Amino acid sequence: MLPSRFVVLGIVFYVFLELLASLSFELHIIPEQQTQGLMLALRLLELIGFIFLIRYYRMFDSLGLRQPSNRDWQRFMLIAAGCVAVAAILYVIEPVWFAAVTLPTWLSGLYGLLLMVVIAPVVEEFVFRGLVYRMLREQWGVAISVLVSAVFFSLMHQGLLISPQLVGGIIFALAYEWTKSLWVAIGLHMGANASVYLLATLA
Repeated sequence: MLPSRFVVLGIVFYVFLELLASLSFELHIIPEQQTQGLMLALRLLELIGFIFLIRYYRMFDSLGLRQPSNRDWQRFMLIAAGCVAVAAILYVIEPVWFAAVTLPTWLSGLYGLLLMVVIAPVVEEFVFRGLVYRMLREQWGVAISVLVSAVFFSLMHQGLLISPQLVGGIIFALAYEWTKSLWVAIGLHMGANASVYLLATLA
């Protein structure tokens, strides 16, 4: 069971910084050309804050941040291969879905790649799977917790109940539940974001 203070501090810290970023967008506090720098700074601050919390509360093993085992790698490859196969089938059926992928301008370039493919997956998996999913699971079990945590994940990204992030949230939570390794969920999230980034860049 995760310490309640650890969970609350982690979630409050994340929500505060995300609200700060949202307000900066809406109120145009900074020029548009500096948006990327702001988002990168806030994400790095989140990452540093979460590393501090994890170390302070000694939660590496509890969150599944131990070194991945051979079995973890095998399961990661199995899940990743399944996701690629499904994506390939969907592309054959309806390629227009993939052609429509776009990203905001502040996710362009090397910093955008770093932000989207490296930092964001680590931060978001810590929050949505390591904290939210684990907290819900202790009360409601696997099925409801997977769905509810994925809904929160979708709402934080798109403001929508149904979105690609909902599917991703379900997959990442199930992978975390199956392997008990947060690294597996992080790796899948990185792969998904890298695919989206590549599709948007090539479109």
